[in-house]
Amino acid sequence: MVSIVIVSHSPDLAKGVHALAEQMTQGKVQIAVAAGVDDPENPIGTDAIAIMMAIEEVYSPKGVLVLVDMGSAILSTDMALELMGSEQATNVHICAAPLIEGAMSASVAAAAGMSLEEVTNEAHNALLAKYQLLNQSAKLPNGIPTDVLPTPADSEYEAEVEWLVQNPHGIHARPASAIVGAISAFDAQIWLQCHDRRVSAKSINSIALLDVKQGDTLACIASGKDAQQALQAFQLLAHNHFNESIDEQIDVMNKKNSVNTIHQVTDIIEDEHRCLRAIGISEGIAIAPIWHYRATMPKARERSYLGYEQEWALYTQASDAAQQELVQLADRTALAGSKSESDIFTAHCAMLTDPDLSNQIAQQLSNKINVENAWSSIIEQTAQAYKDVSSKYMQARAKDIYDIGRRVMRLLIGEAEQKIILTEPVILAAVDLSPSDTAQLDPAMIKGIILEQGGNTSHSAILARALGIPAITGLNKLMSRSQEGSVAVINGCSGDVWLSPTSLQLESAQKELEKQQFQKEQAKATMIEKAYTQDGISVDVFANLATLEDVEQALNGGAEGVGLVRSEFLFMEREQAPSEQYQYEFYSQIANAFGKKQVIIRTLDIGGDKPLAYLQQGHEDNPFLGCRGLRLCLQNEELFKVQLNALLRARAKHPNLHVMFPMVATPEELYQAKSLLSDCHNALQRDGISSAIPEIGIMIEVPAAVVNAKQLAKEVSFFSIGTNDLTQYVMAADRGNNAVSYLVSATQPAVLRMIELAVKAAHDAGIPIGICGEMAGDPKLTETLIGMGIDKLSMSPIRIAAVKQAVRATHHQQAERKAKEILNADTLQQILAIL
Repeated sequence: MVSIVIVSHSPDLAKGVHALAEQMTQGKVQIAVAAGVDDPENPIGTDAIAIMMAIEEVYSPKGVLVLVDMGSAILSTDMALELMGSEQATNVHICAAPLIEGAMSASVAAAAGMSLEEVTNEAHNALLAKYQLLNQSAKLPNGIPTDVLPTPADSEYEAEVEWLVQNPHGIHARPASAIVGAISAFDAQIWLQCHDRRVSAKSINSIALLDVKQGDTLACIASGKDAQQALQAFQLLAHNHFNESIDEQIDVMNKKNSVNTIHQVTDIIEDEHRCLRAIGISEGIAIAPIWHYRATMPKARERSYLGYEQEWALYTQASDAAQQELVQLADRTALAGSKSESDIFTAHCAMLTDPDLSNQIAQQLSNKINVENAWSSIIEQTAQAYKDVSSKYMQARAKDIYDIGRRVMRLLIGEAEQKIILTEPVILAAVDLSPSDTAQLDPAMIKGIILEQGGNTSHSAILARALGIPAITGLNKLMSRSQEGSVAVINGCSGDVWLSPTSLQLESAQKELEKQQFQKEQAKATMIEKAYTQDGISVDVFANLATLEDVEQALNGGAEGVGLVRSEFLFMEREQAPSEQYQYEFYSQIANAFGKKQVIIRTLDIGGDKPLAYLQQGHEDNPFLGCRGLRLCLQNEELFKVQLNALLRARAKHPNLHVMFPMVATPEELYQAKSLLSDCHNALQRDGISSAIPEIGIMIEVPAAVVNAKQLAKEVSFFSIGTNDLTQYVMAADRGNNAVSYLVSATQPAVLRMIELAVKAAHDAGIPIGICGEMAGDPKLTETLIGMGIDKLSMSPIRIAAVKQAVRATHHQQAERKAKEILNADTLQQILAIL
């Protein structure tokens, strides 16, 4: 397989490109990074030796493609090739394709097993796809052909299948990558056809050029030896919506957005009750005075040009400061809302570090335009390019460009950030809100939001929902028709707005608001309460945690304990292993927060998709079947003993703390781990630290653990099933492999029967058994799991309320009958029909 090397002046930029490429290929391609220089004060630059080492690290006889940003990156790479042996150097190709798009396209092509020439062509064609999708083909640099993707002639031996695309954003990069991964290995000519155009189904850029949207019919056409197998693979992937989640609400949102466009060009109709109907984007009732908020782009200063070096320094200083602000904003948003909302600002950071942006700035500055005017012009051009795309989802990203533009311009001219400070609750009215504006809103003061522009897929709408603020958009001429200070009523579900409500309308809205608040309080109270089935059977509902920040969310969400603390997060993204004291404090804090409630710490589960930079793990052709979990710990006893000591010390003060070993396959592994724990315990006793051995459990994740469950149950106090890995190993299907994604379901009959066997072994031995994989947090499966005899369910804190409701709706005897019916089913389709 062809390998990839990314060469850049900026380490941060290279890491970002690497992360994008990894996401597109699920880690299938060897990718190395050579970026920056070893100088803390001036880290920007390139190093020929580092580039040579990166190439050697991932070298493959199939070839290595080196993607470079600009300037000295090319010279340093040339020098690196001169330093290498001529035999290796002949298999290395330096590519002039754009770094970000080129890396993504090349990585997908490499993962599909294409040759070095084909991978290189894919990287170059990424530029063509970008220009054509933005309708800017006329601006393509001279020499780049616009017809590099010829339409193949029809063949009488062709076979064809069709699929109605339901993905809300059509076939964009990730679905396109999934298609290439699923069909590229077949010995056949395969095309995709849409809008009367055919393109190669083995090229991510070709697929992008089709511009397939939701509601389009996409045909897959194949001829050749493996044509039927290729079509079957396409059909399986299509039925899984190309590995994307299809939410009916998103479809509704898109329909509303089409209405939104009409609302912005025609006037809003007011009914006989003086109600204005717009688009609800965040549920809830709000009653408060209107407050107008106007955010403006800071204006560039009129000043003379200072010279290229000084102007560039001003730009890099402002850009770096903006990136720091965005990182802090992402962190704050993650703590207040969730990871998905914080990713908005991570994406802003990625947009800001786009090398194309820097290249455009450099070009403007070289033309003797000062940086403020250059920045203003480029932001306007970039935002307009997004507005010109046919996809409404992509059009909404223009707001993000303006948000970034405003942030950097403010820093360039030294203007303070515009703060939203209020002394009384209001309904905020604005033309639109940027994500940065929305993130700083205080739900205690901002009771509701009304906007003239925007839609359900805008980032400000996503953030409003995360903050729990009722919001409405698409209300044309809002700012001119509303009076600041007058009380208004909004319904974020229906999209109804009363800018001048009558006393009866206010009274009715107040009653509805009080009803909603009562329901929320009741739901919260119920969420905290213990969950019992209708016939009085107790089911423990626990939380899965990774960080201390998760603790409060778990406690507030009604967690009755912690079924899984992923301790590996302590060890990741560090230059060296965490100390015993650091680990001790972490484990103690979590155990202390939960009082007498059970807290289960899973020992280090590293390997497979989670390598450690400071641990020499070595290359493995198949890391998921290699040295990971307990296996790796037993081969690195000193690292393992530090963790066991920390756990035992924490256990001395917190008897609610228990220990769980991951990836156990044999009794011998368990004996060895228990022996090490005993050795650490004895050593602490000799040092005067009195601590009882904690309860010990194991993860049931591999088929061998199920087969050996009777023997293993004699040695432990509990089992916990990791359904994510168990599914992968039972079905022999890599959960990151698009071609076999249809097999990766915990409701596969074989997986459910494995769970049944593990439950029987646990109960025969008199020990409890739980589930801590994603399956535990799915309310549709709660009844079945209870019927199968599962005692504990551990999940993400946000899923606890729904699962507890599902527990309370379950009757144990009925659940047993349903579980028996499901276990007797022959196929996944039959099981899904029963569920």
